[in-house]
Amino acid sequence: MVYHIVNVVVYIISIALSMIGLSCFRFENYIKPTKVKEFYIFFIVASVALGYLFASFILSFGTLSFSYN
Repeated sequence: MVYHIVNVVVYIISIALSMIGLSCFRFENYIKPTKVKEFYIFFIVASVALGYLFASFILSFGTLSFSYN
């Protein structure tokens, strides 16, 4: 049970970190003023994808390091 809670917390934190990381880029220079809603959808999907990849890496790295002890 604790393992699942840790997984969810790591996924949420990594998605939040990826949103913070993506917000550092100046996307407003590249999007059209009429396509702001589509950009926010892309931003959320990209944040979730990057967060999922980062969390999967962290969780598998942690599992791998615990298996060698």
